[in-house]
Amino acid sequence: MGWGGSWVAGPRDRVGPPGVWAQDANPLPRDRDQQMVTGRCIICHSLEMIAQQRQTREEWAVIVDRMITYGMPVQPGERERILAYLAKHLGQ
Repeated sequence: MGWGGSWVAGPRDRVGPPGVWAQDANPLPRDRDQQMVTGRCIICHSLEMIAQQRQTREEWAVIVDRMITYGMPVQPGERERILAYLAKHLGQ
């Protein structure tokens, strides 16, 4: 039983490969950069918290730059891709 007495599916109750399970559970909008953004953000944050945010591109830039100073791993060119994804799907 899950919270509130409701039944919650466990890993054995899922059909398909584990990668599909993760996709089904990911609240971030699907996009070619969804997995990259997920991998960078989930290190410190729940995806639900990120998916609820609505920021301008400039506000996302400040947040992403702060996360980079906190140690978010970013390869060359990924900062811009992260910003483009966040502004497109979670922007104002």
